Amino acid sequence: GSLSLIAQDILEAYPLGRHRCLLDVGGGEGAFVEAAAHKAPGLSLWLFDLPPVATRARARLRHAGLAEKTTVIGGDVFRDALPQGADLASLVRVLHDHDDAQALRILQAVRRALPPGGVLLVAEPMAGTAGAEPMGDAYFGFYLLAMRSGRPRSAARLAEMLQAAGFLAPREHATRQPLQTRVLMAVKPAATPPRIPGVNHP
Repeated sequence: GSLSLIAQDILEAYPLGRHRCLLDVGGGEGAFVEAAAHKAPGLSLWLFDLPPVATRARARLRHAGLAEKTTVIGGDVFRDALPQGADLASLVRVLHDHDDAQALRILQAVRRALPPGGVLLVAEPMAGTAGAEPMGDAYFGFYLLAMRSGRPRSAARLAEMLQAAGFLAPREHATRQPLQTRVLMAVKPAATPPRIPGVNHP
């Protein structure tokens, strides 16, 4: 429910106009996709989430008059391949709901779906936000207790995971309310590095 409150911060931090198609992974009921539709009217918009959630997203986006501009795909990111063709993907408040192994699998799935040079936005509250460490600790403590999984991660830790998943070193884009959300932008390399025998590649 709070996602619509931070969507504008994300969209101001990273303008979407340079892209042609957004894939919002774990997009919930479509709050971020709806905000993106108003901010970048020429953008094609795809949302991927579990089938019961996707059903609710379709209803919300249809009610918002966006049925013609959006495509909602139901699936499980841990079992189903993400749709290919988008040049921009987003994970908005997704990774901190998952433990490290699952979060890395999500990042790898997104990397596979993106074309070379494609961009991933990771937007969520992050541990170690300067000037808000005690508040951040309290937020994560209560939130993760309720979720029963996941973990707080700093921007540095997320950067390590993005690179482990095969993205280039990410860059942070400043937001107005960093305690609520921070944004990392990472790019899939334009060329795939050669595979080395005996090395475990992501």
